Amino acid sequence: MKKLRCLTLLVFTFSSIYLSAQVNENLLMERFNMNAFNPAYAGSEGRVLSFTTRSTWQGVSDAPRMNYFYYSGNPKKNLSLGVSIIENKIFIDQRTLYSVDASYKLTVGGGKSLYLGIKAGIHTKFTDVNAIQRLTNAPNSAIPDITRETYPLLGFGFLYKTQKFYAAMSVPNFLNPIKYTDNESFIGDEKPSTYFIAGYKIDAGPVGSSLNPFISSKIIPGIGNTTHYGGTFDYKGIIELGGGYKSTRYMNVMAIVKTKFGLSLAYAYDFRGAANDVEVQRSGTEIFLKFKF
Repeated sequence: MKKLRCLTLLVFTFSSIYLSAQVNENLLMERFNMNAFNPAYAGSEGRVLSFTTRSTWQGVSDAPRMNYFYYSGNPKKNLSLGVSIIENKIFIDQRTLYSVDASYKLTVGGGKSLYLGIKAGIHTKFTDVNAIQRLTNAPNSAIPDITRETYPLLGFGFLYKTQKFYAAMSVPNFLNPIKYTDNESFIGDEKPSTYFIAGYKIDAGPVGSSLNPFISSKIIPGIGNTTHYGGTFDYKGIIELGGGYKSTRYMNVMAIVKTKFGLSLAYAYDFRGAANDVEVQRSGTEIFLKFKF
C-alpha cells in the first residue's frame, strides 16, 4: 500500500509537467487530426466529423488519456468554420480545451491553395485534490490551492497545399495562461507552443497507390522539442499502413481503413523497447473515427 501511494503521488507530480504545455495532446496520427493544433485545416477536407481517443502508460490506473472531437464545415465563399474539443486527463487532473476555428482559403493558382486560420476559445482545468491518498498533511507545493481555473485562448495557423505537397505552421494559443490566473502552482509557467508539419505524396505505380512520408515538429518552451518522422503506404485509397519514430525514442505503427461512403477507422500503437528510466511509459494506443460527408 505504501508503494502504491508513493507511485500515485509520483504520477500526479509528473502530470504537472506532462500537461504544462498548451494543447499537449501528443497525437500519434497528427497528420489526420491537424485541426487539433492548426485552425487553418478547417474546411480543407470539406465537411468532416471526427473523434479520437489516445491512452498511454498501459497497465497503470488513472494513466494519461486524451479525447478529441472536432467538426469542420464546408467552405462558404472561401470561409470555413470548425469546432474542436480536447480533453486531457491524468490521475486527478482534467484539462479541457473548447475552441472555434475559422479558416480562409486563398487560391494561389496551378492547384495550389493557402489557408489562413484563427482559433479562439477557452481552456478549463480541474484538479480533484480530495482524491489524493496522502502520506502526510504537510503543505506540498505540487498540490494546488485553487482546483478550478478557466482562461482564454487565441491562436493562429497557416496551411499551404498542392495536389501532392502540404506544409503548415501554427501556434494554437499565444496567450500565456499565467497572466490569467492567481495561482502559479496550479498552472505553471506555460508558454506558447509551435507546431510544424509537412508531407508529400509519391505515386507508387499504376495500381492507384502512393507513399506518403511526413515530418512534424512540436516546439514546447521549457520542456523540449519533439520531432516525428513517419509515413504510410496508401493502397487505392482503401487502406493505409505505416508507422513512425519520435525523437522521444518511441516508435509507432498504424493502420487506417477507408470506406467508399466516407467513414474511416484508424488504430495506432506506440512503444519503447528496453526502457530503463520510467517503465510505465513503454506503450500506448490511439483510435480514431472520421466521417467525411
